[in-house]
Amino acid sequence: MFEQDVVRPGYILGYVLSLLALSWLVTLLPALGFIPASSLLLIPFIPGILALLFLSLEGHPVEVHARPLLQPVGAPPVIFAVVFPFLFLGIASLVALGTGLGFVNGETGAGAGILAGLILAVSAFISAIPASLGQEYGYRGYLLPALTYRQGRVAGTFSAGIVWGLAMAPASYLTLAAAGAGDRLSLALLGFLLTVAVAFAFSCCYYLSENILPVVLMNILLILAVPAFFSATWNPAGAGAGGLIGVTWPSPIPLLLLVALAFVPVFSWLFTAMDGEVDGDSL
Repeated sequence: MFEQDVVRPGYILGYVLSLLALSWLVTLLPALGFIPASSLLLIPFIPGILALLFLSLEGHPVEVHARPLLQPVGAPPVIFAVVFPFLFLGIASLVALGTGLGFVNGETGAGAGILAGLILAVSAFISAIPASLGQEYGYRGYLLPALTYRQGRVAGTFSAGIVWGLAMAPASYLTLAAAGAGDRLSLALLGFLLTVAVAFAFSCCYYLSENILPVVLMNILLILAVPAFFSATWNPAGAGAGGLIGVTWPSPIPLLLLVALAFVPVFSWLFTAMDGEVDGDSL
């Protein structure tokens, strides 16, 4: 990290508190009827907007604002961004089927047609780009490097994951409530832990190039692939319906959490090795 990139501790704290306050307010106020429900669409943009604001307040030059988008990107981060979502969800599917907690779902809507499905997927991908870009610019383009500089990759990723999870917690709870999920508070807590665990994969993708564009790609692929693999709705029997894999649990969240946690030691070891290489280069 260049010296001009360093974010002072007070600005990190101000960013985190502002991010949590705004994310929670924009989530809760529509639920209470004070602002339109369409305001929820602003939540993914809050991290990026605040990051730009705090970079400007601290007096960073324009090139620092643009660096998360302009760093050279090689093949490794792009390959990781494409492979990891399907590896992660593929392992989760095998665990579900192998343990009897999941079953191949015969009501996936595959009969809608390949062309129609492709058009829908492309449209969903394009429409997800602005929100994913705003989210990743804040979390991985601003907060993660600032925390990594002071805490190292493992602790920095953990801290950024906690902030990410806390910011998303109210929206997760309300989404579960709207879907009719039982024991939504427990599922929201598990969703928070899932966000913290998955943050390690997002950090790895970022560290490979220090450019957020591959991370944006991985973010979008996960957004699209999760409901394709597992359902986001609940039927009266409590099993998921709509994705390739139905689950006998009330939600696929615990299953995804177990698989995500299995990756955390791997990424932690990799980050520790990266920190060691950086320290060795600076000696």
